[in-house]
Amino acid sequence: MTEENAKQQIILTNSHHVSTLLIRHVHRKVGHQGHNHVLAELRQKYWIVGAGVLIKAVIRKCIVCRKYQAKTSTQKMADLPSCRIEACEPPFTHTGMDYFGPFEIKHGRSVKKRYGVVFTCMSCRAVHIEVAGSLDTSSCINAMRRFVSRRGPVKALYSDNGTNFVGACSELKQALKEWRKEEIMHFTAVPGIQWNFNPPAASHYGGVWERQIRTIRKILHAVLHEQHLKSSQSDEQLQTLMCEIEAIINSRPLTRASEDPNDLNIITPNHLLQFKTTSSPPPGRFTDKDLYSSKRWRQMQYLADIFWKRWVREYLPALQQRQKWLQPQRSLKVGDIVLIADQNAPRCSWPMARVEDVYPDSRGLVRSARLKTKMTTLTRPVTKMCLLLEAE
Repeated sequence: MTEENAKQQIILTNSHHVSTLLIRHVHRKVGHQGHNHVLAELRQKYWIVGAGVLIKAVIRKCIVCRKYQAKTSTQKMADLPSCRIEACEPPFTHTGMDYFGPFEIKHGRSVKKRYGVVFTCMSCRAVHIEVAGSLDTSSCINAMRRFVSRRGPVKALYSDNGTNFVGACSELKQALKEWRKEEIMHFTAVPGIQWNFNPPAASHYGGVWERQIRTIRKILHAVLHEQHLKSSQSDEQLQTLMCEIEAIINSRPLTRASEDPNDLNIITPNHLLQFKTTSSPPPGRFTDKDLYSSKRWRQMQYLADIFWKRWVREYLPALQQRQKWLQPQRSLKVGDIVLIADQNAPRCSWPMARVEDVYPDSRGLVRSARLKTKMTTLTRPVTKMCLLLEAE
């Protein structure tokens, strides 16, 4: 800055609109640099009273800066859904479902791919694993039919918004319509299944089964290493391996182990699976005398009651703790301009979108929204959005 300019600086107030326009111009001129750089460049010719506050406000509202610096939105962690805390329900009444893999198997001289399908009980955390020949809709339905045949009817099924799951839901609905036309529903025990899909790109909605898949992978690698098995197996070997992994996971403790030798054994999903029935338990009250009863069903029911009492007393309180997202944040509103996060693309290429509709939960907190981009309309969770400009 020359001595002449220093003596003849133009003085402005930070409340004047011209001051805001000047700071925007200087901010663009210096390549969207930070507060100190903008202030130094501005004072070459102008002296704005209280410029620091105004510069921070301008930078905070700059769309270009927010595109490169804005963080993805968060929201207070939601309460657990009712299916996670319902006691005294048969295992797998409410089930989460997902695929994992692929695995290579030897078929003659060729090598083919197989996929694991994990079904996990939303309440008792039991696991059932099936092997699918492909990711298409038909294979998905067959895996689910095998699961229901062995574990009993399912009231609600939860899964990601995968193409194979959406297709399976449509075909199952059509199959149920055909069964009704043929009038076979009066003697079959197969109920209708409510299929619930998570929003697209919202893997954290399925944390229940994603955590189980992580456990499966860990055990799988350990078993392959211990038994010196190759990655390419036969179909029979893969089926056996999945059954062994299923048994190990269902034997894991649901609560923290105690060092007191007088405490009861730790409850595991297998405590309940061994007494699983495909229909609702018969009515009645059961005591410890039933454990030694000659009627097998009373023994089973007494042990099941013990499991659920301990589940409510020991396991359920552990689900009430929140590790993060403790405070509610501003909910997205219709008209907000957001940046759609994509981990597979550089930040500079993330598309901008306008919020067309929001989907609040029972407490009024928005957790997903429908977005309108230049090319299409899509739905995303708030964790995949960066707020750029709030609606007026």
